[in-house]
This record gives sequence, structure tokens and C-alpha cells, in this order.
Amino acid sequence: MAKLAKFNASKPQQSSPAPPSRAASSSSSSSSSSVRPARVTKHVPSPQSPRSQRSSRFSHSHSGSAPPPPPQAGPSDSGLGNGPAGGGGGGGGVNLLDLQKRISEAKARLAGNNGPLSAVGSPGKSPKRPSPSQEGGIDLRAMLDHIPKRDMPANRAKAAPKKEVKVLKIEDPTADFKDPSKNPYYDPSLGVKATPTDRRARGFKFVQPGKYVQKAEQERAKARLEKLKEEITQNAKKAGVETEMGVSEKSLKKDPPPAVEWWDAPLLVNKTYDDLDQSPVNPDELSQLVTLYVHHPIPIKPPQEQNKPPVLRSLMLTKKEQKKLRRQRRQEAQKEKQDKIRLGLLPPDPPKVKISNLMRVLGEEAIQDPTKVEARVRKEMALRQRQHEMANEQRKLTPEERRKKIANKLKEDQKQSNEVAVFKVKNCAHPKHKYKIMKNAEQYDLTGMVVIHPKCHLVIVEGGPKSIKAYRKLMLRRIDWNDLPTPKKGNYEVDPNIDNKCFLVWEGQVSSKAFRKFTWRSFESEKMAREELSKWHVEQYWDAAIMASDEELAARQPEL
Repeated sequence: MAKLAKFNASKPQQSSPAPPSRAASSSSSSSSSSVRPARVTKHVPSPQSPRSQRSSRFSHSHSGSAPPPPPQAGPSDSGLGNGPAGGGGGGGGVNLLDLQKRISEAKARLAGNNGPLSAVGSPGKSPKRPSPSQEGGIDLRAMLDHIPKRDMPANRAKAAPKKEVKVLKIEDPTADFKDPSKNPYYDPSLGVKATPTDRRARGFKFVQPGKYVQKAEQERAKARLEKLKEEITQNAKKAGVETEMGVSEKSLKKDPPPAVEWWDAPLLVNKTYDDLDQSPVNPDELSQLVTLYVHHPIPIKPPQEQNKPPVLRSLMLTKKEQKKLRRQRRQEAQKEKQDKIRLGLLPPDPPKVKISNLMRVLGEEAIQDPTKVEARVRKEMALRQRQHEMANEQRKLTPEERRKKIANKLKEDQKQSNEVAVFKVKNCAHPKHKYKIMKNAEQYDLTGMVVIHPKCHLVIVEGGPKSIKAYRKLMLRRIDWNDLPTPKKGNYEVDPNIDNKCFLVWEGQVSSKAFRKFTWRSFESEKMAREELSKWHVEQYWDAAIMASDEELAARQPEL
């Protein structure tokens, strides 16, 4: 009922009709006393003119809200329509048919014109707007265009022009771009079209039955073969035969020799040996390429020593650790001896009586005859001193054992490697120098030869690393080569103006020794000296000593 009242109030009221007659009011009051249709029969407007209808429609559309729905007939309304006063009530009564008709018209109008679903129902079509004639002669769209909009950040963002999206175009490379000489960074294998292609769907690939079983069998067979090879290798090592398994024929083949060796390539103009005699040689380039440095190849262990176990050396202890270890050993030995004495296995030691503790140890005996006691104590002290010295002498090595020990050390040193040292001396023919050279070579168990020539005195020694190191110190540091006293025997003439020096020409390792012992030879001509050395296949030592000047040798001497 309240909705119906709002619907009637929204429409413009016309001139009120004439008041009903008294009889009509009395009849209506009697009927209302039974049903009380008080606010339903408030006022029913008369039919309006078309102009008033347009104005009311304009007010609804301009307000933007749909008109309230017409009221539905309740139980009291139905009672009104059926009562005796319902049909002939004059201007204050309600006609049920007319009310239902207006309700249907209002529903149709709401569904057709002002319904909110009319604009959403057809997405492809714009909503139908009323014409200015229907709106009372006022063009509302023109008025809305002139109304200023509110300045908001969202509106400014919408009004901003959209940036154009730049599409990357991949162009074909030019001829200069493809040219490797002009563009070293170009890779033709990469291509220029990097657009991804559509990946086609692939079908299922089922594993064939027995595939993984066969693969497992292959792995087991491979493991059995490796185990068999390892057992054969272990058996061969036990039998003393060194073999290597798994060596193919391809690994045994060697590469053919190169056309030009790498050490000769910088010296050849055309990188070939064919025109070696015809091509000119520039001495400036040779002086830059050929230097005084010697290229030493990396030493490689022999095949028979690769599988040998490493040599275990004893732990090197400091002097303090050695004394501590000796003290602990002596304490353990003394404790063991005391235990044996307690068990009665050994007799107790006599007391160590000294002059300092004579009165405290002997007591009354020393007071009765002090001279006799003092003589006896001194005798015991001398006996203990003599026993101590005898024990030290027994622990010492005899001269023969000492020489044997030194010889064993030198042999062990030579087993490590064979080293060679070549020395050039201006004059080593003095008897004093000759004795030192020969005697030290004999003591260090060195082999070699001393070549005496007026142009060059050459000393070649071969031996172990330690022996060569000691001999190098002897030749370069210990011997004073300018100390040339007048010999007691012989006719050796001493030149006081000569600046006698010794230089190390070359030092390195060789596979085997060239000499059997250390000898001293003198030659008058250079040819004879070189022929003697060529018998032992060491003539290159003579060539190296002759070609090198004293300034070059002095520049490459080692630091001692």
C-alpha cells in the first residue's frame, strides 16, 4: 500500500473533484467501518492530458530513477472490489480493473523504456534514446556536452594519447654484413630468422620389451671384462712382468714428422728446408731469436718406475724432538731394569759414590778411615768413567765401516739420477788445483775427464745429484783460482797477471754415464781434444765451451 501511495504522489494532482453527497459518504463510512480501506481510497487521479503525461515522463527520465512499481492488490482491496459499495462509490472509490490495467501499463513501460536490462540485453546495439519532441522540446544531449567534467587522474590517463608499439623488423643481411673480411663477428650458421616455429605434436614411443634387460646384460659383461683385466694385471705384477692392458694399435702409431720443426720455423724465411742454402740470413734477426737461455724438457719417469710404490722416508725430527725421544727411550729402559731388580732377576746396582756425596752415603765408615774411603771412591769414579768411554768407542763405526757407509750413500744418490756438470777454467793445471780437482772427484765417486788445452781447460764430471751439488760448490766457491803459489817440485811457471776464473758451462741430467772413471788428459791441438771427446760421444761439451765467451758465461752463472 505504501508503494501505491508513492506512485500516486509522484503524478501531478488535478483539480479536486466535488465532495460526495452525504448519503454516499454515509454509505462509504458504514462499509469502511467493517473493512477499513482507509489509505487505499485516498485519491485516484483523473485521466491526465497528454502534456501532463509528457512532463511526468520527463521528470522520471531526468531524475534517472525508475518510477515506483504499482501496488499489488491485498486482501482488503479484493474485499473492496467485491463489496456493494465498491462499484458505485463515486470519485473516492477504486476500480479494480482500472488498477490492474495501470499496473500492466507501468510494467510494460518500465520493461521497454527505462528498464536497466534494455541497454545490456543487446550488446551489439546502442540503447534507444528519446527524441527532443518526446522530452518536451529540450535537447538534453546538447546540454550534457557543455557540462564540464571533473578533473581526475583516471580521466587524464584515459585522455592521454596511447604510445605506438614499435614492431621489431628482422631484415636480411647485406653483402658487406655477410663478408667475413669486413665483418669478423658474422656467423652464417646462426641465420637471421629467429621466429619460433610451431611445435608439432609427437606421438607416443613405447619401449620395446626387453630393452633395459639387454642394456643391463651389456653393463654386466663390461664389468666382468674389467674385472678380468684387473686380475690379469695383478697376476702379471706378482710374476714380475709389467704389462699394460687395453692398448690399441692406433695408440702405438706415431704421427709423421712435421715438414719443419718448431724450433727451426722462426729461422726459416719460407718455412721450408728446400731453400735453406739459398735464402739470406739476417744477423740482426738471429741475435733476437737465438738467446743464451737453454730449453730444458720436462723430465719423464721411465715406464718401469711409473707403477712403483713411493719411497717412504723417515720422519725428520728437530734437535729438541730427538732429545725428547732419546730421553723417553732411556726412561723406559730404566723402568724395565728396575722392575727386573724388584723381581730378583737382576742384582741391584752398587751406589754411585762421589766426593760430593761421600759423607752422606757412607756416614760412619767415612769418619773412621776417611783416607781409605776417599781412595776407594776415586777408584770407582775412574772405573765408571772408563766404562763410559769404552761404551762410546764400541758404538762408534770403524774407519772401514765409515767408508762403507759413505760409499753406500753415494750409490743411493747415483740411483736417483745421472747428472752432468761441465766447467770451463782459464787455467787449472797448477798442481794445487789439480790435486783438489782429482781428490774431490775421487771422494764423491764421480766419473769424467779433465781436458787441458792452451785455449781452454775443460772439466767434465758425472754423478749423483748430491755429489754434483757439492762439486759445483767446490769449483765455483771454495777454490781460489788466483791463489797460485810457486810449486816445490816441477817446472810450472806462474803468471801473476792472469785473472783466473771458473765458469759453469752446462748442467743437466743424462740417461746414462759416458765415462767409467775420472781421468786427466792434456792435448796440444783442438782437433785432438775434440776427437778424444768424440770417442765418449760428448764432443758437444767442447763445442759449447769454445763457442761461449767469458761475458756470456758470467751472465748466466747460478747463485750459490
